[in-house]
Parts: sequence; structure tokens; C-alpha cells
Amino acid sequence: MKKLLLLALVSTALASCRETNSSVQSSPSTAAPSTAKVLRFDTTFVKASVGARTYPHTYTGNLLVGTTKQVAVPVQIDWTTTGQAGCPQVAAVKVYQLNASDRRTRLSVQAVRDAVCKPGPQPAGNVTGYTGAAYLKLTCEVRDIHRITATTMTLNGLGYHDALAGDSAVASAQ
Repeated sequence: MKKLLLLALVSTALASCRETNSSVQSSPSTAAPSTAKVLRFDTTFVKASVGARTYPHTYTGNLLVGTTKQVAVPVQIDWTTTGQAGCPQVAAVKVYQLNASDRRTRLSVQAVRDAVCKPGPQPAGNVTGYTGAAYLKLTCEVRDIHRITATTMTLNGLGYHDALAGDSAVASAQ
């Protein structure tokens, strides 16, 4: 009898916690997808020591998916650089999908860090200093056109990044 009474009280408490103004949408929305920014990848390669200076960098571009019919998926890449092993290194990388409320697209990211100090380009493209790099592989699927694009991108400790739009137009596959 006590268990039954306890069960009734728990179910009453849960029923009172239910959200108000919630509804089920039975058909897809015709509204344009919002520009919701959702984190798709987050990694820290190097934990900056206390007192070390870190430098934030941001790149926003469109990942093109498809060949004849192309869909542009907006992507924002944030990375932080810090000094380590005698040169600027990529310390952390975050990748955001900017139209993440559009469920027809799916973005996934893999990253590899190269901590060897090698000659690397500055943001303007000229090679003047030594730096470490991170290589990103971005894979995006668009269900409307049944296409997947995978492209690689280089980031370095000096702030240089490859462009997404030019690389991804050639890399489309079925």
C-alpha cells in the first residue's frame, strides 16, 4: 500500500513538472533555417601554462557540397595558438556549424596536430617563420541532394588557414 501511494505521489510530481506551451509539429517547417551556431568539434591539443599568452583566430567560410547543384554550409572555425617547443603552435580548435537548425545537413570534423616546427605561411600567405600546424578533415552530408563532401584544411600557429570554398568544390563525391 505504501509503494502504491509513493508511486502515485511520484507520478503526480512528474506530471506537474511537465512543460507548458509544448506542441508536436507533424509537418516540416517552411520557414528558412535560422543561423543557429552549434559546436560540432572541440579539442585542446596543448594546455597553456600559467602566464602564457594565447592568440585567438577565427575563420568563417562556406563548405560547398555537390557538383551541379551545390549547397553552401556555413562553418566557423576558431583556434587558439600559443608558444611551445620554440615556435607558435595550435593549442585548441573549435568548429561551429552556423545553420545547425537545418536538419538536412550534417557536419563532422577530425583533427590531427603536427607539433614539428616547420616553415609556415603567415596569414597573408608569405612564408617567413617557423610554426606548428593542425590539419582538419571536414565532412559534410546534405540529404536533399544526396551528396557528401570531404575536404582537408590546414591551420597554423601564425594564424594562416586554407580557404574552404575553393577546396571543397572539387572534392565532392556521391
